[in-house]
Order: sequence, then structure tokens, then C-alpha cells
Amino acid sequence: MTDDRSDGPSRRQIAKAAKRTAGDRSADLARTLMQMPESTLERLELDEELHAVIARARAVKAMVARRRAERTLAGDLRRHSLSDLRKRLANVQATGVADPELFHLAERWRARLIEEGSVAAVEFPGGTEEPMPRLIAQAKREQTTGKPPGASRALFRHVIAVLKARPAAAVASDVAPDDDDDDDGDDGED
Repeated sequence: MTDDRSDGPSRRQIAKAAKRTAGDRSADLARTLMQMPESTLERLELDEELHAVIARARAVKAMVARRRAERTLAGDLRRHSLSDLRKRLANVQATGVADPELFHLAERWRARLIEEGSVAAVEFPGGTEEPMPRLIAQAKREQTTGKPPGASRALFRHVIAVLKARPAAAVASDVAPDDDDDDDGDDGED
């Protein structure tokens, strides 16, 4: 028996340690999801089933029952991709959006809309509808006067909302909005 211990941990010990580590990760994630604001939770863009599980756990208010709901949530989270959920959470905390590609696309559109104004708004999906011209004008005025970036942020939020509402294939075709010469192939045939 002393020979087995000197060789290192057994497979059983390794398996138990891995299970414990996975449990700790899901418990930490469950605790984070229980404590985060509802607006941040909405930005994670979770599927309906997982969102319902989290909402049910968050609805519990009594302290002891809430701790029990958190443990139940941790167990439910193990049935989902924890790495994907952690990645989404990190992206939302860093950028405010679960999809970093969408965030960068929205940044490019905002810069282009402020720079080119109504010319770029015509090309932007839903561009000349009511809030867009006002938001662009306010962001331009803000940039020229050196005011804090409130209007620019409002324009960014509007751009993100419009891009999220579009199908993923349509958003992917807009990845390079600066390349006007290469963009004459599929205008709206998605």
C-alpha cells in the first residue's frame, strides 16, 4: 500500500478532484449570476430554458432558501457549457455585449455615422428612420464641442439594438462597412 501512495494520486483521487473543481466553477458562476443586475443578465443573450432556470433561482428572496436555490442553479448550470457562459459573461462585463464581433461592428458603424453623417446612414440598416438623424447630429455636436460622450454612447446603443435585431447572416455581410467597392454583390438577398 505504501507503494501506491508514493506513485502519486490514484485515478479515483484525480477524478474526485476534477469533479470538485467543476463543482466549484459552477458554484462560482451561479453566485455571480445570482448577484448580477437584471440588465446585465439580459445582455448575456441566454437561451430561454437557461434564462428561466436563472430567473427561478433569482426569484427566491429568503436567505437560507436563496443559498439552496444557488446550489440548485449550480447543478443546473453543469448541464450547459460553462466555458461558453463564462466567455459571454466576460464579454458583457468588458464591453457590455455578449458578442465581441457585434461590438466591434457597432463601433465601426458609429464612427462612420459620426464622420459621414447622412451618407452612411442611408447604408446603415434602418438608418434614416427617426432617432438616427437626431442621434448622429447630437454625437457630431458633442464631438466638435468636446462634451462628455453621452450622445455618442446613445448612438452606439441604438446601433447595437438595430444590429442585434438583424439576422446573423446580414450582420456578417456588414463586417467591412468601409469597403464600398466590394459590397455590390448581395444587397438584401439574405
